[in-house]
Amino acid sequence: MLLHRIKAEFFKTYFALDLDLSVQPDKPLIVIGGANGGGKTTLFQAIYGALYGLTITSDKEFWELYNSGTSSRESSSEQAIKHITLEIHFSGHLLGQDTSHILTRRYELSAQKHASKTKTSDVVEYVSANFGGSKYAYNSAMTLRERQKHQMEIAKIIRAHLPEELSHYFLFDAMESGALMREDEIQRVIRENIENVMGFRKYTQLGRVAETLAKRYRAEKLRKETEKQEYMRLLGEKHRLESRQETVQQEYKTALAMQQRNQNLYETLKNDLNAALTIAKNTEQIRKEIETITSKTRSYQSAVEGMLNQFDQCLLLPTLAQTLHTEITSILAATNNAPKQQESAFSQHLAEKIVSGTVEFLAQQGALLLAPEPTPDYWKNAALSHLLEEQHHSTEAIPPAQEFSFLNNQELRALENILSLRKTNNFSELVAQKQVRMQEHENIPTLQAQLEEWSGLTEQKDFSLIRLFERNEITIEQLHDEQKRIVAGLEEISQRLQTFDIDNDGENSSKGTITEKLKPFFVEVGETLLQAKRRQIEMTMMRDLNINLVPYRGVIDRVEILDAIGEMTFKIFHTSGNEIALNQLNTASKQIVVQCLLKALHEFGEYNPPVMIDTVMGALDEASRQTVIEHYFPELSHQTILLSSDSEIRPEGDFEKLLPFISRAYTLKRDKEHQATEILSGYFGKTL
Repeated sequence: MLLHRIKAEFFKTYFALDLDLSVQPDKPLIVIGGANGGGKTTLFQAIYGALYGLTITSDKEFWELYNSGTSSRESSSEQAIKHITLEIHFSGHLLGQDTSHILTRRYELSAQKHASKTKTSDVVEYVSANFGGSKYAYNSAMTLRERQKHQMEIAKIIRAHLPEELSHYFLFDAMESGALMREDEIQRVIRENIENVMGFRKYTQLGRVAETLAKRYRAEKLRKETEKQEYMRLLGEKHRLESRQETVQQEYKTALAMQQRNQNLYETLKNDLNAALTIAKNTEQIRKEIETITSKTRSYQSAVEGMLNQFDQCLLLPTLAQTLHTEITSILAATNNAPKQQESAFSQHLAEKIVSGTVEFLAQQGALLLAPEPTPDYWKNAALSHLLEEQHHSTEAIPPAQEFSFLNNQELRALENILSLRKTNNFSELVAQKQVRMQEHENIPTLQAQLEEWSGLTEQKDFSLIRLFERNEITIEQLHDEQKRIVAGLEEISQRLQTFDIDNDGENSSKGTITEKLKPFFVEVGETLLQAKRRQIEMTMMRDLNINLVPYRGVIDRVEILDAIGEMTFKIFHTSGNEIALNQLNTASKQIVVQCLLKALHEFGEYNPPVMIDTVMGALDEASRQTVIEHYFPELSHQTILLSSDSEIRPEGDFEKLLPFISRAYTLKRDKEHQATEILSGYFGKTL
């Protein structure tokens, strides 16, 4: 398998990617450089996604993969449908000939809802392929039946070149390959790599299936007596179910007969019941109507009585007030505008002083001589008493106006209240209500007669049979369901009884003998196939480790892959004879071991894919770096794509050593303003 071209539109950092990946036979390397965040891993993901598809199940996942800088490039005529497109061109040897293939995967977001990243919308995958002239196409919006044929054909072609479950052995991150070599994972990783890539796992699986069958037959033989007991238990259960089946059938027939006998009566009563319910409903309505008429009549009577009891206040006085309004208003105005009497009272001391002065003056003038009692004290006392009595009478209220002096204050307030009275004459309204109430009241005897008639109709019917009939229907349904369960139980028991072969041990014995032989047969097939390539893998790994495993360069005596499929182990031995413990290797050495194993599997495995390595140096030290540059990368595969920063494969020195083996070199440059990755020819300024 060879990759020729990768295209990507609107995928993560790539706005429009079109990269030539073809290589010359004698120059298998493609070196792609870039700074951290420049798009190397995204290119790796684009190739992987083009081959095996992207997982996009929601709008959110679509926008996470969609090129962020696209919106700034779009003009007023915005792109109608948001999409991500991946297209890969590759070739491979298939059915005896080399064929070229083009596989395109397009993920579209609904045009109606792409403007808002928060709204719900469908993401549809469109897949089209041209495999050696044969064209296939499907999309995720089709029904499974419509797309299944083309989907299977495309998957078959991809699987023939490199199954997805094996792709991580050839498209990998060097840093992660070292992480696989943890102490508890080393043997498992090596075993699974060899079994998967070499195609031997299927024989292990077949051997396990054969072993499971053999165990089953052995268990059957050992459980022979237990099976007899189970057989007898099943016979007893069958007899119990058959007895119950007879009882249920008889009960079912009885219930069914009761239903048939009373079907017509039930339907008649059902209709009568519906009529009775209607009558009851109408009866209730009549009762409510009578109650409403009675209530309204009582309200009318109360209103009439209230008007008669307050006839003078509601009608006479307001009418009188309206008639005399002008006169009453004049009286009140005259009394309110009259001047108030001024108080002339003075104190007793002042009165005594005035009287004393007056008497002395009269005495001096001789006026007191005419009086029968000429004593001055007599006149003082008499004048003072008279003055005080007159002052007392003068302080009493005098009517403010002589014209209405006969009205006191209480009568004036009564006149004011008369003016505030309002006329409320409900006579016309009560007259109108009287006609309606009389008509309604006259209809009560008719309503009562109809009520008695309908009540009599409902009391004459017995509807208890309806409940009995409906309960019987439920019983019929339950018995019918129980019959089905009994039949299903009997059928299950019969099938289980048929599996017992108590009297024929010869056939079981024959099956057990065959299955006992199947596991070693499949194991032998796997071991035989492995033997053909085991020695080649061991020799290739020993050679590569002696070159690339710097801490043990030139001192590895042998590599052993033990032959037992399913129990495969991998060991490295020193020239001194001791085993080199894999779990004691440092991270860089573990990475070298895994990469040498992958190289051997690539060379002798059933698949011949390209190799793509991200973070190419992983955890390698300086000595190991130079070794893999000079001896590992050039010989790894017929097409090897290296994704590296300038601190891994350095432009000065490292790149020059790889130059004779490089068909193409690119540099990925991040355009921060447009949020996109540009592809430049050459490796950090170094050209081919």
